[in-house]
Amino acid sequence: MSDSEPGRWFEDFRVGERFTSAPRTVTETDLLDFTRLSGDDHPIHSGPDAILQGPFGIAVALGLLQSLGLHGSAVQGLLDTRWTYRRPIRVGDTLRLALTVIRCRRTASGTRGVVGRHMALVDAEGQVVQEGTTTALLSARGAGPDPMARAFGTVAWGEALVQRLGSDFAESTATWDGTIGLRAGIDEVHLRVYRGSVIEVTGRAPHGPTFTMEADEITWTELVDAERNDFMRYAMTGRIASRGNGYEYLRLTSTLAMIVDAARRLAEEES
Repeated sequence: MSDSEPGRWFEDFRVGERFTSAPRTVTETDLLDFTRLSGDDHPIHSGPDAILQGPFGIAVALGLLQSLGLHGSAVQGLLDTRWTYRRPIRVGDTLRLALTVIRCRRTASGTRGVVGRHMALVDAEGQVVQEGTTTALLSARGAGPDPMARAFGTVAWGEALVQRLGSDFAESTATWDGTIGLRAGIDEVHLRVYRGSVIEVTGRAPHGPTFTMEADEITWTELVDAERNDFMRYAMTGRIASRGNGYEYLRLTSTLAMIVDAARRLAEEES
């Protein structure tokens, strides 16, 4: 593949990029064709209030993804898809795809990279009817290095994060001895803290973390890109969760907000 071919290479994607497709209106023909193709002729899929089969939504989402022109011959395959059904789809609904890049990781060989996308199928009122994540394997131009300011949960990201923690973090942990885990999707980094200082950043602490703050990759992406630090709102609504010692997690809530502030500064520097 050459640079002149359509589509993108691995290095052309950046975590936090957002794309919106053109609209697509669901027709009676869509319902009839998908019923015939799937063989799912349950009564709920017929009549004036018919609901489209659930998999119809992901089929439309993948078609709208293709229409964005992001996929060229650099794409070597779709690795996985995780999908959730939020609201029914009916004939006459107008749908768009809202896509956010949430993960860019190079493979061990260095010649390819994995790009994760959060995809939301949105109706004309802006309501999410279906959403999920897809991961694609793409060819890479070179061997890196790659940006790490949005490589949430990795050791490189953790080390850069620590460099941006200020005196307020030192004061809030001045008497604390423990390990904070930060998890984003499948990646987790541990910050070993002793009396106000982070003395080690590692992928796995010897005795495990005291507690782990965890969120999916779209939540981390939104946290660093929002106009303000929404850590508390996300924690209260369950988008941020914890594992381990719940008491210590609650006791260090303000400290975690400082960590999110540092993550936001780091992401802004890369923009």
